[in-house]
Amino acid sequence: MELKQVNFSYNANHPLINHFSAKVPQGKILSIIGPNGAGKTTLLQLLTGQLIPDSGQILVDNQPLADLDAKERATKIAIVSQQHHVLDEMTVSDVVKMGRRPFHSLLATISDEEVAPFLEQVQLTKMATRNIASLSGGQQQRVWIAMALAQEPEYLFLDEPTTYLDVRYQTELMALIQKLQADKKMTVILILHDINQAMKISDEIWLLKNGQLIASGRPEQLLNESLLSAAFGMTVHVVTVPGYGQYVVQV
Repeated sequence: MELKQVNFSYNANHPLINHFSAKVPQGKILSIIGPNGAGKTTLLQLLTGQLIPDSGQILVDNQPLADLDAKERATKIAIVSQQHHVLDEMTVSDVVKMGRRPFHSLLATISDEEVAPFLEQVQLTKMATRNIASLSGGQQQRVWIAMALAQEPEYLFLDEPTTYLDVRYQTELMALIQKLQADKKMTVILILHDINQAMKISDEIWLLKNGQLIASGRPEQLLNESLLSAAFGMTVHVVTVPGYGQYVVQV
């Protein structure tokens, strides 16, 4: 996946994404970080075809993203967003079946057996018949991931997946994402607010500010106090915790 001089705005005088060019690392975990208003979610919506660039081009496997129809896009790109529109009475299995729709005709019946492997991958097999509303926030997030995995995508996008989760569930979820990526060799793109989470999980990081890519590289390359302080508009330090590595802390 590649962006070539992509521009996007709702108002011509206030571009949200400005002359953005970059290549998504194939088969790796990419985290996109930056302050509020940097354009992270807008960029995700462009990369997933939810928004159309004003100019420039986004390529998927050397093919313009705009040329893919909805079904083709659904089998290449899956999204775990912050908002989900399902009925409370739907079971976990019912929700995951929604991810199989691109592979079936509109009125086809999708069996429980077809989605069982995806539930197993997120350790929810025993909850297949539970109502989605009865699950905890961390368990629900696993359901959304299973639904995305059911699309068998090349690219898995997650928009702030740890939001509203306590520390335990955040840690478990990040470990699950790493395992799934390693097992499936797919490309994972995360939008994250937590710099330290991004540093820990990522193979590559993009740092955005004002709709522009101001730095990219391996996590250790972005552990730069001056760079991060300027990007986030606050003073930060990079500290070393013996036995645990380096962390970014706000002063």
